[in-house]
Order: sequence, then C-alpha cells, then structure tokens
Amino acid sequence: MDAFNKKYSLREKKYAKTKIALTNAFIERLKKVRFNEISIKEVCESVEVSEATFFNYFPQKADVVSYYQQIVSLKISYEIRENSAGMSPQKLIEFTFDSIAKEIEQPYLFFEIISLFTAERKKPKEIMITPAEKFYAHPACEGIEGVPVQSLEDLFLSLVKEAKKKKEIKNDIKAEDVALTLLAILVGIPLAIDIENFGRIKQFYRSQLSLLWKAVGAP
Repeated sequence: MDAFNKKYSLREKKYAKTKIALTNAFIERLKKVRFNEISIKEVCESVEVSEATFFNYFPQKADVVSYYQQIVSLKISYEIRENSAGMSPQKLIEFTFDSIAKEIEQPYLFFEIISLFTAERKKPKEIMITPAEKFYAHPACEGIEGVPVQSLEDLFLSLVKEAKKKKEIKNDIKAEDVALTLLAILVGIPLAIDIENFGRIKQFYRSQLSLLWKAVGAP
C-alpha cells in the first residue's frame, strides 16, 4: 500500500484525506443527531477546516450523505470482486445483503438516510470519487482504486442478469423486476422490524431472499 500511496501528489492526498475526514465526521454525528440538526460548523471544527472548505467539497448538505452511500457501495463491490470465485450469482446477491447488513447495524443512521431522500423525493446524487479517495476511504482494501463505483441498483441488476444466464432465475421473469424486488427487500425489512431486532437483520434478509428464490427460481 505504501507504493500505491506514493503515486499521489501532495495535493491529491490532502484533497482525498480532507473529503473522507469530513464525511466520517458528518456520518458519526448522523448516527446520533437528526440530519437537519447537524451543525456544519461543528463538523468543520472537528476536522480543522473552514465551512467554505466543506461546501467546496459538498455544495449541498445532502451531498455528503450521497457520497457516503457511494463509498459504502464501493466497498461492497470490492468485497464481491474479492469473493466471487466459485460463487453463483444468487450466492453473490446473498453475500451482498450480508455485507449491507453489517453496514446498517446502526439503525438511526439508516433511518436518517432513508428519511432524507424520501423527503427530497429523489435518489442520492452521484458524486465523482477519485482513485485517491477510494484508497483513503478503504486503505485496507488493496486494489480498490481499480473498482468502478456502482450503485446498488446497478449492482443488483447486473447480478440478476447473470443469474438468468446461469438459469437460476426463470427465463420469462424480467431481470428489472427481480432487481426492484431486491431493492424493496433492502429498504423494506429495516423499516418493518423493531429497532431491537436490528441485530438480526441478516437473518431477516436471508429469510426474504429464500422466499424470493422459491418464487423466481428456475424449475
């Protein structure tokens, strides 16, 4: 990793480290405080940058949450790539849900993200992530700089299409419909269960996926 680190100029390193630090500081607050109550001034003070610097990275306050979601999706894509050998598309989808379950163990963060974009009636904004940002966001993930940023919607769709090619899903079922169902499971399960059951979210996901495979699986 040291050799890779040296590929970046001081300017690239500083930019990436500051952007990641601001994101982490903001998300840590979002685990405890409502989105609208988060003080940008306090976030910036914790990272020792000006408020102008924050808005240079994130023109809108909600942009930092969109960026965080992309960083999480990037790690999931990386983990799929690293563990894909010998795994069927359906198993990769289950693996994806297991990875997501780990990321949303903090229920209040999940609820705030969902309520934010529901209130705005739009999907999270796509924000460019440079190779340096990928590296500093997940320094333990060797080679993550070469992993493309992909939304969970696109990830699910690509895996479902591969599952159809492998005859794991009935031929007459649209891949888009199955991908949409996966998104419904992803968001719906955390909203349907009680907070005290969040520790079992992986089990709930697996149970719903099992029902889905029975419904769409090839005979």
